[in-house]
Amino acid sequence: MKYYLMRQDITVCDKWVLGDVKHVNNWHFSDPPVNFMEPGTYTLDVKFDGREVDYSLAGYAGVPVLSEKARNSLVGLREVDEPYRNVIFAPVEISNKEVCQNYFLMIIDTQIDCVDEKCSRFKKFEGDDPVRPDMAGNYRAFYNLVIDLDKVGASHIFRLKKYLGAIIVSEEVRQRLIAAGIVGVLFDSVIGDQETVT
Repeated sequence: MKYYLMRQDITVCDKWVLGDVKHVNNWHFSDPPVNFMEPGTYTLDVKFDGREVDYSLAGYAGVPVLSEKARNSLVGLREVDEPYRNVIFAPVEISNKEVCQNYFLMIIDTQIDCVDEKCSRFKKFEGDDPVRPDMAGNYRAFYNLVIDLDKVGASHIFRLKKYLGAIIVSEEVRQRLIAAGIVGVLFDSVIGDQETVT
């Protein structure tokens, strides 16, 4: 199976820019603590108004926000259908804007340590880093990201352990979103057949 880095399409003209999710530490959405994936509704603002898109990253922590159309296209995947297993879609209210459809935060609990370090080009945080010594051993940047498919199993949606900003999805997820006509998302292959920078 092929896998992709799922990222926001910043080339969409005049699209909205979403602000932080209110009243919660936004970093919890990329590394959910125990019991964080409870049912609830969140609120966020539109930082810069513009065209609604189906996939956005909100606020300082880049929280994935999906339209109802995008969420519905993923129904039927094990990660989505089994309650509180891997992916939760939490309703989000968007303040100060009349929206055309409902939106959801995508909270991804699964993290997989699957970087193929022999094929990838990357830089890691060092223990003597002047700003983030606490991140020692984690990836700082990828000049080419390649994952080891043997370590992924049958997962369809997960975050990359030690580089939590990277959301990796399967070919099936990509095809479902494309078939649904989702606007605002791009996919870069991470199986070594192209150079993927993140």
